[in-house]
Amino acid sequence: MYGNLIQLSGDFTERTTWRRVGPVSSGRADSIDENRLQDILFRHAETLPLDEIDSAYETPVPVCRELGTRVGFVDALYLTPTGRIILAEFKLWRNPSARREVIGQILDYARVLASWSYDDLEREVRKRVKRSPFDIVSEAHGDVQEHIFIDAVARRLKRGEFLLLIIGDGIREGVEDIASYVQKHSGLRFHLALVEAAVFTRADGEDLIIQPRVLARTELLPRTILVRKTILDETDDDPIQEHEPSLAEDADEPSPVEDANERFWRAVLTDFAFDDPRSKVPQPSRYATVWVKVEGSGFGGWGISFGAFLNRSQSSIGTYLTWRAGFPEEERVFEEIMDALGGDEELAGALDGWMHWSNPSGRPRLGFSRGAEFVDGTAIRDFDQAVEWMREHFNRLVTALHPECRRRLRAKG
Repeated sequence: MYGNLIQLSGDFTERTTWRRVGPVSSGRADSIDENRLQDILFRHAETLPLDEIDSAYETPVPVCRELGTRVGFVDALYLTPTGRIILAEFKLWRNPSARREVIGQILDYARVLASWSYDDLEREVRKRVKRSPFDIVSEAHGDVQEHIFIDAVARRLKRGEFLLLIIGDGIREGVEDIASYVQKHSGLRFHLALVEAAVFTRADGEDLIIQPRVLARTELLPRTILVRKTILDETDDDPIQEHEPSLAEDADEPSPVEDANERFWRAVLTDFAFDDPRSKVPQPSRYATVWVKVEGSGFGGWGISFGAFLNRSQSSIGTYLTWRAGFPEEERVFEEIMDALGGDEELAGALDGWMHWSNPSGRPRLGFSRGAEFVDGTAIRDFDQAVEWMREHFNRLVTALHPECRRRLRAKG
């Protein structure tokens, strides 16, 4: 339950109470109109707690409301610059049966969209806003490349790879029943989350505070609800998955980019071993990123992880250590390692030339990066040199910092 919010001045002499109001359509003085709340959450997509659900869906762009499908209208459609698709339903939660109905409804929308092409999506979006999805997203993020964006959206439509959000005013009991219901209706590669949006206002009713929070979300489980990593991510912020299908599991015809990714990772990882014997070498992949998880960290070992990436949009390759948002102990370990690099000469020497940067959503990276030219947006021009550089720097980073991560995680608390 939410209590009221108490705002105090800097010297604690003045107090303002922000009172919780209900997002209902009754028109009562202590309520906010449901349509107004929907409009706020649509236009200000940054208020949605997507980092707590899956950081790959950060930086969403609102595309349109009331997207038409043959089974009804989707309340809201968002797209990310990397072509990820978010469908949102805004509902009041009056009873458990209504809750199940809206879950079934959004799953029906997802099934329909999984049969669409990019042209189908563009046609329906243009009916609502007279603009194409690419035009809308590129206006918000000017560095988006049209062919990459369209290809990425088309692939996710084909695979049924969506983030489904159900946003309500009071999601309480029955979460277990909802999880069971979702499992029975799985089959697409979707991720579903229930979000409660609490609204607060001052006595004058002029200003609002909206506090969304995630109350339930699907986990990424093999052979049940499986959300695969995208192949055409053009940034280094691929999602960390609990299960990644091997190349043999992926029956889709590989694209030129997939072929180039696979060729590169095979060259890097064949007959490769980390000097740290406890670090497991990842399998070659068609994806833009391969991962090494840190056992003992949160989210099944993905709380802290190492990534090695190909970043075509930024013409770079590299490897880094990162931590997953929402895990404070893992953040502590990351910050301790950053501090140690400033004072531990041996550790700093092992990582001579290390860099510290952030991805577009602000998540920190610690590692190595170098420029790379991708011929026709696929293969690296200096392939052999890039392979040797990646083998050396991936090994240096993991061998130096994986033991540090394990040691500091054991020392937590």
